[in-house]
Amino acid sequence: MFGKKTVDADPSKSYELTEEEGPWLILAGTFAGPSGLEQAQALILELRSDYDVPAFIYREDFDFTGRVPDLETGNRNVRYANPQAYETFSVLVGEFDSVNHPNVDRVLGTIKGAKPKAYNMEGQDNSPLAAVRKLHQQLVGKQEKGVRPPMANAFVTRNPLLPEAFFQQPEVDSFVMGMNKDVEYSLLDNPGKFTVVVRTFEGLSTLVDGKHDREFKPSAERLNDYALQANKMVLELRKQGVEAYEFHDRRRSLVAIGHFENLGVQTASGGFQYDPQIMAVMQRYSAGNTIVRTPDGKLGLEANHVLGIPYDVNPKPIAVPKKSKRSLYTATLEALRPN
Repeated sequence: MFGKKTVDADPSKSYELTEEEGPWLILAGTFAGPSGLEQAQALILELRSDYDVPAFIYREDFDFTGRVPDLETGNRNVRYANPQAYETFSVLVGEFDSVNHPNVDRVLGTIKGAKPKAYNMEGQDNSPLAAVRKLHQQLVGKQEKGVRPPMANAFVTRNPLLPEAFFQQPEVDSFVMGMNKDVEYSLLDNPGKFTVVVRTFEGLSTLVDGKHDREFKPSAERLNDYALQANKMVLELRKQGVEAYEFHDRRRSLVAIGHFENLGVQTASGGFQYDPQIMAVMQRYSAGNTIVRTPDGKLGLEANHVLGIPYDVNPKPIAVPKKSKRSLYTATLEALRPN
């Protein structure tokens, strides 16, 4: 960033935020009211053209006109004191793969000190958001001399389109890179943005109760066993023509299948629906996905496995880790299927 001009700034494009823009971004500002969309789009173009940073718009609706949800009040209907409904337009900057990305502090400092013309546009904002912003400016103004830049309160935040569990992310450092360097079908060589983990070998804790402690292998030995099991699965799947990969870190080994460019879409109800191809892999390679009748007449799930090694009960999509010296955009996604 801030080197040679690399960021597109086309007035005809909307630059809507998607889940592919990275898990971490900088919230530069939020607008509402009749001119909110126009101001947000103007700020995005300014940031892209004048500061050469990727900026995106995120729209969110707020409705405070009905009953207050999830409030334990018995049979009483509780409503908002000041009913309003409005749409906000947030401007987010970044595409950072980690909150510890080496450029975060530098870009955040630039955003905080910038004085873009978009904030000088006339417009009336009567939303509660404007009232909070005005109160904050008044309080801060009493404590600090001079006029603060309009984005002085910018901060690093999560991509709101990604599920919560996405941010339970492992880091891929040089040590982990070395563990995967000689792997024939390494997940680090996966050409896609996303894949599906179908088997997780994990569990390093040792239970010591004076009776069963000798039954547990040392952690290093278990890790080696996990790696061998993962490799065994991948090689067999490859023989069957399945695009399988393996990955190893300090505490686990993973087997993944497929490469995908799109993760999915956010539904109208606010949930997340995975891409049909990803869903197909999740369903095809789960531990038990076929209901069968046992010899005694009972119903059960038919085991699904490779060479006797079962798949995970709930396969999970992840972002594919890429070869880099920094932390990687990689994290397990919990299945958020629409109701």
